[in-house]
Order: sequence, then structure tokens, then C-alpha cells
Amino acid sequence: GKTPPLPRTVIWNNKDIRLVFATPEVVRNDLHDNRLSLNDFSLLIIDEAHRAVKDYAYTTIAKQYISQSEQPLILAMTASPGSDTKRIHDVCSNLFIEHIEYRTEEDVDVKPYVNPINVNWQWVSLSSEYNYIRLILKNMLDDKLRWLFQHGLLRKRGGIRWIFKRDLIDVGVEIRYNLELSQEETRASLYFALMQQSLALTLLYCVELIESQGSASLKAFLDRIENDSSHFGSSIAGSGSKAHKSLINDPRVKEIRTLLSTLKLEHPKVKCLVEILRGKISEQLVQQPLVQIDSNNDNDNRNYKDKNFDHNNSITSTTTSTMDSDMMMSIVFTQYRDTAQHIVDILNSNNIKASRFVGQAKKQDDVGMKQEEQAQVLEAFRRGKFSVLVATSIAEEGLDIPEVDLVIFYEPIPSEIRYIQRRGRTGRRSSGSVIILAAKDTIDERHLNASKRRIEKMNQTLSTINSVLKSIKRTALSTPILDLMTNEEISAIEVSRAKSEVRMEKDLEIHVTSTLTKGVPKGTLLLDRDYTVQFVRDVNNAARKIHSLLVKKGRSGEDVDIIKDILGFDNNILVEALKKLEKLKRIQWLDDATIVLSDNLRRMPGEVHNIYIENILSGITLVTIDGKWHARLNHYDYDGPRHLLKKGTEFKAVSELYHDGKTFCVRIKQIE
Repeated sequence: GKTPPLPRTVIWNNKDIRLVFATPEVVRNDLHDNRLSLNDFSLLIIDEAHRAVKDYAYTTIAKQYISQSEQPLILAMTASPGSDTKRIHDVCSNLFIEHIEYRTEEDVDVKPYVNPINVNWQWVSLSSEYNYIRLILKNMLDDKLRWLFQHGLLRKRGGIRWIFKRDLIDVGVEIRYNLELSQEETRASLYFALMQQSLALTLLYCVELIESQGSASLKAFLDRIENDSSHFGSSIAGSGSKAHKSLINDPRVKEIRTLLSTLKLEHPKVKCLVEILRGKISEQLVQQPLVQIDSNNDNDNRNYKDKNFDHNNSITSTTTSTMDSDMMMSIVFTQYRDTAQHIVDILNSNNIKASRFVGQAKKQDDVGMKQEEQAQVLEAFRRGKFSVLVATSIAEEGLDIPEVDLVIFYEPIPSEIRYIQRRGRTGRRSSGSVIILAAKDTIDERHLNASKRRIEKMNQTLSTINSVLKSIKRTALSTPILDLMTNEEISAIEVSRAKSEVRMEKDLEIHVTSTLTKGVPKGTLLLDRDYTVQFVRDVNNAARKIHSLLVKKGRSGEDVDIIKDILGFDNNILVEALKKLEKLKRIQWLDDATIVLSDNLRRMPGEVHNIYIENILSGITLVTIDGKWHARLNHYDYDGPRHLLKKGTEFKAVSELYHDGKTFCVRIKQIE
């Protein structure tokens, strides 16, 4: 990426260069700007192939390569394809994979070349102080979850016990979608619902921090959200900032923050981590008693890279222990930067030389690490200037991390892809060890079990996927024999090809390409600059109008071309609106050209009633049921088109009648 466009063009056009290594973003950009043609390339090799989903650069490059090359050949490699069957199919489809060769460490043609990796789990139990803080947070979280259930926003079987982060994120998407479709007088209640969802998500995160990370990480997070709410102020803050201000002012959170300020007890995983490392590298370290530090105080060894690089980019020793190339090298992986910094502080204070390694992105008070700083830390690690690299996900893949003897997971991770990537940092040249730290009866335990299940599922999926992969067409290498087929056969092929091209055109226009406009070449991408505020508004407006139109079409749906003619949208806007509705699971495809509302396909149980809109108030609509009963329609009981919520409108719907205390209410389940 640092190579300017002109030198890159020279490289692409140099026929003497037979092998080119490039980042996918560079290749995609040069294809888009016509600096590169893949016509003469005989082989495309893709590393970390599991990334080839959605709009990642690999997918665009593969499409261009298949369309430009007469004899395309793609070799895609990954050690962690994932467990999700649909995702694996998407990767294979996006990269035009025709066959998979799958191997495990136990296969006879692999086993002689791999080193054994010993994986162990270290279980710890939370202290009574930690359990008390967790109990307060869980009680607060349960209050928010009950509110979301009572107002029909959470509908999962099993109640609040089985609500996870993904469920709350989906609720937030649903509320925001309803806000886009709502009228001004109904938005106040939706904003309040969004605030409850935001609070629930924040509290769930706080529970995870105290269970899995420790008091220092939870304290740092609460300090940040207090600073955020104070900085923005309630007048201009969004629902998230208002939720944070509400949370910080809660007496229960104030009690927790007081406890965190006085609590000197580290998470039990911290002590376990220090004991493991001291035991593993004791021959290189000066034996000293464990030292506990106050996470509120600045530490002299706060970040090894910050103060120990001299002007020649070398690290100077800060302890009396000596380092050499034979010492044991370790990586400690953790999810969060706050935890990474705290671990570095603890290790350095216990005479274990450690340095933090994080990504480049700036996150609030953490400026991250520049690429040059990352390179310096890795070089120092490689040269044995310190023995422990404490890293976030940035060190899991893609970087030239030195071989290590020991990998420690500070917390389990549910992602089988990240588990494999972390594990793969050891056992390359010799046998390696992996130790996973986990707290009993916490989110750690759930994540550990989830990663095990997903790895098993991944193995099952990969063993059967070849049966559904399809071959791609290639130009014949030899000169074809003329008049080999009859005219009837040729005509049949031409008809089949024409149908295939029409189908592909529809697929590109509606399902894949985010930019197709007439006269623009296939593969052209919408650039970031095209996503202006006005464009986003147009897409949201189109989504609302498409939704309203499909409501009237029932289960038969409507042809996309007809929708385009009726509404008169630009292709770019139409495609983005359809993609948005698909992502929200609001529409489904009946065939290559027809879409229908997802709710229209499912016949909801219940009786059909005639609904007449009498009046609309803030968050409440007053209705008459079957011309007999007066009832209240709350905003959370209606998920249909907003244009029906107008005074004097009448429609039929599958409905549920119920009493909310003293009030007779109706819940609209499906518009007829």
C-alpha cells in the first residue's frame, strides 16, 4: 500500500516479473483504476481465505480474475475456515472453489511434519468480592431484560436466562429500523426503548468484564463512560450517551465504583498467570515474591516499548535478569487493551519482562501503536529483549510473529477461527504448549464450550462440502474440432447460455453488486465517497417505500423491475435498499426476480379483526376493533407499515386482544 500507483503500474506491466506478492486492497484498487489486468496471470493464491466474505477485497479480486482469465486457477488456503456452514459455502462461492483438500494434524500425510501442541485448561474461582459486584450488575441487567420482554422487544423462549449479546444487538437493529419508519409522534417511546437496549448491552459487557477480565478493566470502562457522558452532555448526546449518564448516576453503580477504587484483590487469573510464567522461565528470572500493584497508579514499566527503546531502536534492560536467545518465549492473548496493559504492569512488577502489542486504531484514551512501533516491538521480542508479548487480536494472524514456546489465553474465545489462529502461534519448529485460563461458572465457561462445539462442527462440515461444489467454465487449451456438434445442440447450448447470462445479470444486479448502473462495467464498486449523507437518506427512504409497497402485495410479492418502475429509484439506491431489507430479514426472494415481505410468508396464528384508527397520540394509537370495542395500540405491539397509522385508516389484521392492567389493548401480529 505504501508503493505509489505509478511504480505499481510499472511492476504490473513488467513481463519479467513472474511472481507478485501484494495485499488484497492494493490489487482491488488497481483493478478498479485500470492499472492492472489479470488476463495474463495463470495462478491466484489467496492466504487466510476465510476472510473472503461480504465486501472483503478477496471477493472482488476473484470475480475479476474469473472474468478476465481464460484459464483461471485459484489456490485458497486457510487454517481456520470456521464452523458456520453458510459462511464456508459463501467463501467457496466467492472464491469459485471447485474442490477442497482438508487435513487435520492426525492425517498420515501431515503428522510427520507437525509438532505436538499440548493444550491445558486452568480453572479459577471468583472471590466473594467479585461475586458481590457481579450479583449487583446481573440484577440491574435482569431489570432491563424484563422491560424488553414485557414490551415485546425480546421474544426468545426460555426468558432472560437465555438472552445473549447477539439477541440485544438484534433488538437494537429492530428498534432503529422502526425509528426510520415511524412518524414523529411515536418516536419518543422508541428512543426510550433504544435507551433500555443500550443499557442492557452495557450492563452485559460490565458483567463480562468483572467475570473474565478483572476489577481494573471494569473500573477503566466505567471511568471512560463517565468521561463520555460528561463531555457530550445530555442535550446533544445520543441514546448511548444518555444511557451511560443514567448508568453512572445509578446508586448501585456508584457503590460498585467505590468498591473498585478500594478493591486491591486481583482477578484470580492474574495470580495464576504470574505463577505459570514464573514457573516456566524461572531459570532466566530473579526469584522475587509476587508484587501486587494498584491499577490506579502509573507504573514505571507501564509499556515496555514506550520507555525502553534507545535512539538505535534497541531495548535496554530494566531488571537484573539476563536475556538470551535460548530463553522461553511466550505470548499472552487477551481480548481488551485495558487488560493487556494491566497484565504488562503486573508482569513487569514481578520481574517478568513483558511488552504490550496492540493494533493501530485509536480507541478513546488509547492511541494504539503505529506500524513502526509494532515492528520495533516484534524485533525486540525476536532478539530476546523481553520474554512475554501481551497481545490483543492483532497478533492472531497476518503478522510475522516470532516462534514461541507457550501461548496463554487470558480468556477463552467462542470463535473457532480465532482459537485456531491463537493456538497456531506455537508448535511451529518444536513442540508447544497452550494454556487457557477460565473462571468457573462465568462467561469463560460458555465461551470455552462454544469453541469446542464449533471446531467439531467445522470438521464435520469440511468433510462433506465437496459434494456441493461446482466447476467453473474454462476456455479449452487445444484447438476445437469444427462441426463437432449438431446445429440443434449448438442452439440448445446458446439458449442455455442466454438463460444463464440473464440469471447472472439478475444475480449481480440484485444480490451481489452494490453498484450496477446501466453502462457501468460489471465489477465497478461504490467508493466510500459515494456513501454521502444524502445517499444514505435516499436508501432509507427507498427501504421504507419498498416495505410499504410489499405490505399491499401479500404473499405473492412483487417483481423488482416493477418496483423500480413504480418507485423510480436509481439502481444503486434500489440495490442498497434491498440489501438493507435483506440484512434485516424483512424480505425474502421467491425467485430470481420477485421479493416478498418475510412476515407475509408466515401465517401468524390468531383471529382476524378489523382495525379502525381513531386517533394517534405520543407512542399510543387509539383504535376500534370490529366496530365494537375501543382499544389501545402501543408502539411495541405494531411492526407494520407506518402509513397505515393515520387517523381514519382501516385495515384487517391477525390480532391478539389482551388487558394491560386496566386497559384493553390489541397486538397486531400480521396485516392481511
